[in-house]
Amino acid sequence: MTEDPGAARALLHTRRLVVLDFDGPVTRLLPGEEFLRVSAGALDLAVALGLAPDDELTGQTDHVQLLRLLSRRDPAVAREVERWCTAQEVAAARSARPVEAAASFVARCRERGTAVAVVTNNAPEAVRAVLAHGGPLLADLAVHGRDPAAPERLKPAPDMLLAAARDAGVHPDEAVMVGDSTSDVEAATAAGMPCIGLSDSAERRAELLAAGAVAVVADLTALAG
Repeated sequence: MTEDPGAARALLHTRRLVVLDFDGPVTRLLPGEEFLRVSAGALDLAVALGLAPDDELTGQTDHVQLLRLLSRRDPAVAREVERWCTAQEVAAARSARPVEAAASFVARCRERGTAVAVVTNNAPEAVRAVLAHGGPLLADLAVHGRDPAAPERLKPAPDMLLAAARDAGVHPDEAVMVGDSTSDVEAATAAGMPCIGLSDSAERRAELLAAGAVAVVADLTALAG
């Protein structure tokens, strides 16, 4: 486990597939306090639909993880809230843009013959809209996103990562994930893939290493070389 960008790049060069997390490494779909607004709105809607709030629900600041909780309590309510969350994500996608390094990172991967697929707990239509803002190279990426009918497959479950490997014709141990959360590391570990952690926060990088990331870097620029 290391903070050496060179070691992270060396690992990338040995893999046939990069499984790239979307929200964080590629863009911030709900920047600033927007993610809190969406989480609060999702909870308000669930309560309006008849679900009684409790500490577990009210303490959740990630609307996607809130959807996981709601699906266990009341699937019908969860479906309505998921539709509302998708609308919020699609609206945010109109102004969200990929980080500048995203296209160069994907280009370098393809030069090496390495496939790239995007995995995300967000609605795939929102993700594709953001990627389209980055030009044809990003718009062409395979996207494995949230399935409203299967919230149990959201990260940290490994399902989307395994689907990305399967669709690319690659065994999971020939792939590597790049993600910015401990749930990404957990999903990669469960899928049998090493994970490169990504964060501009030294504290978060330490958390990612502690969770099992094999290397950590500040951003995609460090991996695009």
